[in-house]
Formats: sequence, structure tokens, C-alpha cells
Amino acid sequence: MHFPAQPLGIPPPTNVKLSCLNLDVVVTWEYSEQGPQTRFLVHIEGSEGEPYQNETTDHRYDLSDYIWASEERYMDNYCVTVTAVEGGNRSKPVSSETFSFNRLKMVKIECELDFPPVDVDEKDSGATVSFVNPLHHYDRLKHAVKTGPPTFEFTISSDAGNITESCKAGETICKRDISFPEGVKKCVSLNGSLVHGELRRNVLFTKTHDICATASIELPAIALAIMLFLLFVVISAITFLICKAKAWTMKLPGLPLALEDFEAARNHWDRECDPVSGTNYSPLTVVPVEPCKNLSVSSEDGDSLPEDGDSLTEDSCCYSSSSGGELGEGYRGDEDFAEDGEEKERSPYDCPHNLPHNLQVDMGDGDMVTGYSEREGPS
Repeated sequence: MHFPAQPLGIPPPTNVKLSCLNLDVVVTWEYSEQGPQTRFLVHIEGSEGEPYQNETTDHRYDLSDYIWASEERYMDNYCVTVTAVEGGNRSKPVSSETFSFNRLKMVKIECELDFPPVDVDEKDSGATVSFVNPLHHYDRLKHAVKTGPPTFEFTISSDAGNITESCKAGETICKRDISFPEGVKKCVSLNGSLVHGELRRNVLFTKTHDICATASIELPAIALAIMLFLLFVVISAITFLICKAKAWTMKLPGLPLALEDFEAARNHWDRECDPVSGTNYSPLTVVPVEPCKNLSVSSEDGDSLPEDGDSLTEDSCCYSSSSGGELGEGYRGDEDFAEDGEEKERSPYDCPHNLPHNLQVDMGDGDMVTGYSEREGPS
């Protein structure tokens, strides 16, 4: 009896591997017959929880979100299978090795988390060991759903021996002071595990390399105050020098407003009052006037004064030419010239001496003034 031929299946994936580097859990595989419609089913099955399945067209799948969703998941052990699918055909499933973060599980791959960074500060004959609690250092652990508060247990190993301590979930920083015997190298290494419940299920943490003590950076309050004061002095000195340098290089400011006004007024005065440089002045006109020798002065009655002994002398000619011949203020009568037979000394202000020649000076715009020329000496 002849049976119809069955459709041939598609080839399965090859080299299926699982890696757990710290919090990252990834499964990868290879496939040589990749087609436009080829996809892969990823099936995750644990010993306690329900199986989980998803598909992708890539050759890798990230399991981290699934594993770190809750305490029950990251404490379980798993096996991952990958199946190729194309159209209505499926390949045979290919499984990875079993893995778990719980060291109590019997698996092929024991996954561990990295120990948080550790500080070892030297103090006298010992040191202080401190690090951030893993429940606060890793967000995935912090936000995972838990059945109860876990405890982090850690061991400090050194040449002086091993010390085991614990750190509760509410403690952000895990810290322990240790001492070293004389002559012992002040270096330590740490490892630990996250413990849950009475069953002591725990997540493993890798062991650190040797970490040696360093000098403490804590300073006494007085030393810190002195350093801050010195820093303030240095900054102040630098600021002063910078300001001084800027003052040297700055352009000198202009004159103050009051000085500028004074300078402008002085320049204006020089321009207006300088007879040499000014051009707005009218030229002086010098008009000679005949000396008033033998000048007859009429009296109020119209009679002329005698021209003989009573006539005016040259020295008594002190009148303004603009008055039409009237006597000036400088004229003095006979009573002013003699007292008890002796002539009274005249003031130099009474009449200009040695200036018998009167000059009419035109100051411009018709303004006339009387000037005097130097008198000629006697012959």
C-alpha cells in the first residue's frame, strides 16, 4: 500500500546558548535557512512557575524582564527551547542548558550578580569596609515583587581571617569596622548572597578581587576651616590683581561735566575777547584835538573871560570834548590853587599831567571817548 509523501519539516535552530551576565539574561541561536517568513518561538519553562512563550524574527531574545519581575522567578531554575516556524511548518525544538540565580538549584549554569563597589578606608590599626546594599544598588532587585524582606549576607576575607555580617533591606549602606594585626597587609575581598525566607533561598554574588585600604579622606573640622580660609584669601588676592590690571589698561575717562563746562567757557572767552585773533571788532579811529591853549571860557552872562593873567593854562584843561566846551569835573578855581599865599598840591586824579594832547577815540558804533597822548617835553 502506497502512502502519500509527508511534507518535509524545516531545519531546527543550532547552537542555542544562554548567558547571564549580571542582570542581563539572553538566549541566542543560529539558523542557516532564514527566509522572509521565518520566525522563532522562544519557550521558557521553570520548575515552579507557569511556562512563558514569545516569538521573534531575530536570533536572540532578552529574558531579563521576565526573570527579574518577582522573587519567585529569579529564585527559580529554567530551561529555554527555541523552535523555527515558517508558514505551517515547524522545526524540532532545541533546548538550552538549565540555569538559575539560586545556588540551591541543581542547574548547569549558575548565574551570579556583580558585588557592588566597595570602599576600604584605613583607620589606625584597622579599616572600615562599606558598600551600597545590593537591594538599593540594583533597581531590578529593588522593584521586584517579594514575598518578604530579604537580607543580604556577606563575608569579608583577609589575611587576618573571615568575618560574616548581614545587612537588612532597610539599610542603604552596609558597613563594618575590622582590625588588622601588625604586619598584616590591609587588603580584603568580599562575597555574599541575597537570602529569602526560612528556606534560605539565595541569589549568589561574585567574589571581589583584593581591595586594599586607603588613607581616609575625612579631615578634622579645624583643618577644613583653615583650608577654606586660605582658599578665600587666594581667591580675594587673585580678584584684586585682576581688577588692578584692568584699571591699568582701561582708557582714562573724560573730564567731569563741570570741568568740561569750564573749559568750554574759557575757549569761548578766548575767542570773543582776544583782540588779536578776533575779527568782529571795528578798527579804532584816532582823531587829534588841538590843545586848549588860550581857550576863552564864556561866563553865564556871555562875557568872555580875560585872556591875560586870568586865562586858562595848559595844565588846567580838564574838560570833556563831548560837552561842547563846558568845564570838566577836573577844573579847579583860584581858591583851589592858593591858600595863605602858597599853592595847594594837587592830587594826581584831579587832572592828567603831561598829557595835554586830547584824542577822540572811536570805539565803534559811534561811541566816542577821550584819550590822551604823551605830552611833549619843554623845549
